[in-house]
Amino acid sequence: MAATHISLPAIENAIREVCFALDENDHQSPSWAKMTEDDLWRELVACILGSRVRFEVAHSAVERIEKTRLLCQERRSSRFDHYERDVLDALSGKTLAEDGADTQSRYPFFRIRANQIRRAAERLYGSRGSVREFLDNDRDIREARRRLVSEVPGLGPKQASLFLRNIGYVANVAVLDVHVLTYMSWVGLTDTLVKSVSTIRKYETLEDSFIEHSYSFGYTPDRFDLAVWVVVKVAKEEYKSWG
Repeated sequence: MAATHISLPAIENAIREVCFALDENDHQSPSWAKMTEDDLWRELVACILGSRVRFEVAHSAVERIEKTRLLCQERRSSRFDHYERDVLDALSGKTLAEDGADTQSRYPFFRIRANQIRRAAERLYGSRGSVREFLDNDRDIREARRRLVSEVPGLGPKQASLFLRNIGYVANVAVLDVHVLTYMSWVGLTDTLVKSVSTIRKYETLEDSFIEHSYSFGYTPDRFDLAVWVVVKVAKEEYKSWG
């Protein structure tokens, strides 16, 4: 998608309008200190499921898991083999078929994600730990993200950043998904279009550039990247011919 096919002033004006709308609606990030452990686990599972699928697909999968009470403490904290099997059933569509529902909305990577969710639960709750305790042990955002990526299965740099942003862990974090990376290419923050970032070092380098750019607009990166995501997603949907 070449930058010559778009009007950068129009894109940037739209981003400002979305930021303004978020301010007008008093859009506030949640405070992770006030969230329950169930809430934190739900957000973590949602971020694991959000990798490489559309938001709508991941959201539907989380709702199915929640409906079958697989996010509650008694299910996620013991009998991990059974837990993985039940999560797999929920994601694969088996529980949908048993309920007589349409199974076409089944999650595409159900075996991999069920195993990742099981191993994440085992890592965080296997020794009577918790997500809150895990995060309490970190000194700053980057240490927290590095530990999430290295110790919690299913989380890469982007999904770990999404989790930390969604729980309001800190404002100074950017979620560099494909839409944000596309925008960074459009405005010259990257020399070429980067579609994904797999290493922490590269992620932090790109994030530094995006954070500086967001503050030049007068917004924190957690607010600005959300606005960029909305605008670029809509732009791509309207102009499929961009590639």
